[in-house]
Amino acid sequence: MDRFVVMVDAGYLLHQSAEIVSERASTKRHHLEVMNPAALINLLLEKTRTALGLTTRELLRVYWYDGVMASGLSPQQRAIAELPDVHFRSGIVNAAGQQRGVDSLIVTDLIELASNGAISDAALVTGDGDFAIGIEMAQKKGVRIAVIGVEDTELGVSHRQSFEITSRADRVARLGVYDLSAVMRYVPPAVPPGGGDYEYSQPASYASGLVNTAVGATPAAGGYQASSSASGYPGLRNEHTPLDDESRQQIIESVKVFVEEQAGLCSEVDPTSRRIDAALDRLLIHHIYADLGHGKLTNAEKNFARDRLRAELINNGA
Repeated sequence: MDRFVVMVDAGYLLHQSAEIVSERASTKRHHLEVMNPAALINLLLEKTRTALGLTTRELLRVYWYDGVMASGLSPQQRAIAELPDVHFRSGIVNAAGQQRGVDSLIVTDLIELASNGAISDAALVTGDGDFAIGIEMAQKKGVRIAVIGVEDTELGVSHRQSFEITSRADRVARLGVYDLSAVMRYVPPAVPPGGGDYEYSQPASYASGLVNTAVGATPAAGGYQASSSASGYPGLRNEHTPLDDESRQQIIESVKVFVEEQAGLCSEVDPTSRRIDAALDRLLIHHIYADLGHGKLTNAEKNFARDRLRAELINNGA
């Protein structure tokens, strides 16, 4: 059937968009306002038509995949869900603030639509390499696939799309700041009265999360407490910001995933000195930085991640 579908991983789209629209001041989606949800959907449709050369194809629908809190849809999610030709598909947001269940929904829907002959073309707005198998299976059913990423090379924001999907896709397209700024805007957190010297989370690049990663670092006495100059205002972060309970739990889960994804890590941590190999340390901090998604890591976050890695690999005999 000569119809096409657009499948949007909202977590990827909004995370990337927040970093670009804010000019790297934030990667938090709650700092991003979608001013015109209908215009955003039209933007994705036009990018899809251009990428795949769809001059005569009819739209089946747009699938919007997003994690939903236990309290239900947010106002922004509801505005998206109520648009015509948009089908909202819900994953969950766990206690650590992480989106779960979305990847499997996308892969399942893509394979089912392809198997049923419901579509001839599909665009995936995502960066996750886990979709590679779904892309291959849909292609075997005759479906052409485009993957659409979000990047701004001038700002230093990469598309963060896995080679696994960009190499398999029939077409690759990208959204940039000129596309996004027409439908979204950055809403910074409130600045406390009197201003101050604190900065919003503002990574200079992905590599900024790798700075100051001396191996074998130990936490300050009393357990990851910041200096007296640390910010006490929500949403304001600098390198001395203390570790909060939400970030602590996210790091615990993220380190577990990191250990599962790596092989032969025990040899990279000295069981006597507990020093972490520099290369492994860089990989760890990079992983935590990307997983937390709130910009440059604080000293407390880095040190806690390193201690959790030591605990996973040495104390638990991983």
